[in-house]
Amino acid sequence: MRLTVFAASVVLLAGLVALFRARRINQASIERDGLSRFRDAFAGRYPELLLAEVYAYLAGRHGAMGPHYRVSPGDNLAREYGLINLDLEDAVLVIADRAGARLPRAHELDELKVSVRTVEDLLRYLEPFFRSEVVTG
Repeated sequence: MRLTVFAASVVLLAGLVALFRARRINQASIERDGLSRFRDAFAGRYPELLLAEVYAYLAGRHGAMGPHYRVSPGDNLAREYGLINLDLEDAVLVIADRAGARLPRAHELDELKVSVRTVEDLLRYLEPFFRSEVVTG
């Protein structure tokens, strides 16, 4: 009888260990998937460097560590990330600077207030600064 109880306890413990390992592996997979999903949402419409920098900046606004945070094209920048007015200008400058892209000039930053509301708007705004002919010249 003792042997049966011991064996059942060992099997139960092994099952719990396997369950926790499976959950950890699944979570790691989900974490790697956030950046991939963000890139896939734009399917080659924007440079990889731009997508990576925008994702990293926005995920960092929420304190997310690693590429697991979900960033969607339709996310409202003001509501989801607190990016309005000067904060939005700072975000654009930081993203462009980190990537080595041409920094927008003051008159170009004025366009932010009227045309950039969502993540996709931000990418559309930044894309010209990431073009090779704009970056080098």
